Amino acid sequence: MKKQLFTFFTVVFMLVSSSVFAQQTMQPNLTPNQVKAVENATFTDLQGNTFKLSDYHGKVVMIDFWETWCKPCINSMPTVNQLAKAYNKNFAVIAVTPGFSDTKEQVKDFVSKHDYKFHYAYGGNLAQKLQITGIPYKVFIDANGKFISVMMGSRGPSQDFKEIQEIIENHKEAR
Repeated sequence: MKKQLFTFFTVVFMLVSSSVFAQQTMQPNLTPNQVKAVENATFTDLQGNTFKLSDYHGKVVMIDFWETWCKPCINSMPTVNQLAKAYNKNFAVIAVTPGFSDTKEQVKDFVSKHDYKFHYAYGGNLAQKLQITGIPYKVFIDANGKFISVMMGSRGPSQDFKEIQEIIENHKEAR
């Protein structure tokens, strides 16, 4: 009986674990209102200045929701930084802290210790509109300022690199 219960709970655990992993790597669809919120997004940088997504017209933009405690978020940053450097004229990264638990001081401390080519911002309002409940959560916008897709989770550095590079290559031309 104990062995059967152990087997049962092991199977349940494996199913739950695999479904959680699948949820972390799926690409959710956004509602029309959420797409509009993304395409018209305004951000506040770490110095308190506001800027708009439309300021990046002509570039593919990745809005990367992250926090300092999120290991997959932090582990993907060097990969994303490589792409930001390689595609400097065609790609921009807005690294947004949704304000789940990080303080402004924690974010500023992290930024001061890392030399990434990102534009850092606070984005609790947009995160709420998108109903973000987990990170990493990346939103992609084409060179014309139109929503492309969402990527949740991380697939590891090399796969993330390939997928983001493909998005940049396929959407870098403004029309």
